[in-house]
Amino acid sequence: MNVSLRALIPEGVVLPEGKLLLAFSGGSDSLFLMIVLSLLAKDRTEALYVNHSLRSRDELDREIELNKKNAAILGIPLHIVSVPDGVIRERARARCVGIEAAAREIRYSILHDAAESGGFSYILTAHHREDQVETVLMRMLSSSPFYSYQGILRCDGNVYRPILSVSKMEILSFLHSSGMEWTEDSTNNDDTYLRNRIRHGLLSSVSEEERLLISSIAENVMVFRRRFPAIKCYGRVPVQLRRHDFLSSFPFQRDEAIYRILGSLELSERVSRKTIAEIVSKAQKGEGKMLVSSMAIYFSKDAISFYPLIDDFAVEYKGADMVVGTLSLKHPTEPDNLTICLDENLFYPPVVLRTSREGDRIELRDGIRKVSELEKNMRLPYSVVLEDRKGIAVVFSRFLNGRDRLAKRFLASDRKGTALAIEIE
Repeated sequence: MNVSLRALIPEGVVLPEGKLLLAFSGGSDSLFLMIVLSLLAKDRTEALYVNHSLRSRDELDREIELNKKNAAILGIPLHIVSVPDGVIRERARARCVGIEAAAREIRYSILHDAAESGGFSYILTAHHREDQVETVLMRMLSSSPFYSYQGILRCDGNVYRPILSVSKMEILSFLHSSGMEWTEDSTNNDDTYLRNRIRHGLLSSVSEEERLLISSIAENVMVFRRRFPAIKCYGRVPVQLRRHDFLSSFPFQRDEAIYRILGSLELSERVSRKTIAEIVSKAQKGEGKMLVSSMAIYFSKDAISFYPLIDDFAVEYKGADMVVGTLSLKHPTEPDNLTICLDENLFYPPVVLRTSREGDRIELRDGIRKVSELEKNMRLPYSVVLEDRKGIAVVFSRFLNGRDRLAKRFLASDRKGTALAIEIE
């Protein structure tokens, strides 16, 4: 390769320190970044290509072979991970999102797992200035809140975008000087995707000066966001906001917090302004609850708690670890003093793991209690129970920050018990 390429690297390239994992697609942008990394950080860079199994086998085979060839020429180790056929389409259906969004979710999951297991400091993506412009235009056209005009962040956790300030023209000029070949994903020509319609239509009429202006808008909004950081949230499930922090913040910060949390809990539909206004109203009162699609929100004087709802289920428990949807029943090897432990020889099979129902009761040390009453006292939208022919043996609520409860008939056993716990996957 022409060593003079180093002198042609655009000034907008900014590389972070540490061990780097390049998200490599084989397209012009990621090949440009791979070449730059081979010149400036070869000894601390590896690349990962995700085959989404969404295009024809012939196209994918050609792309993978060229990617291997280019990585070998540049001296960058390339790892290839293939997603099984149908997995992305099934994820899109289950999440009620488009194929593109489902593919991105799975791709980033693979990248984060690889970065963690390989000890990489950063995942690098090849988003460039025109990607930024497209993103801001998309958000403007979809009436997104103004704080989203910050567009793509250069650094988002351990995801870093070294060429976010580099134009597509600079990238192509550099690649032509390199003499290397790259591939083009055929789905980039599919105008059913909004981003492609903007890229092929609207963006072609946006001048260089206007692109710089839109990029500057993103940078200015990002600076503004740093001055007024997002409201901090706590916990995994439930995800909580401190009520005082929420109510003392600016309206745009409240909106952003709600969007962020509902997004992290995979809400299946778009949140309306009316819904946000209702959430704010109940937060001001400091009491009550509400349902938003697949989410239950509880309000107290101290916190706002967001719980993902689950589908009703009932499956037989046969003594082994098991997974049901997003929940798993496990046998902890290092239980703490709050973990349920019971003698499974006292079960009267069949034993069923299921979601709680209206009318469920469990006999505790202090008497028979309605499960719905226990849930109400702990301010929980639901719980999971383990039931045999004698009745409910266990109420699992700790996985929602509640308390697990064990039926009285198991408390008298002198045998060493088996530890049981529900976790959210």
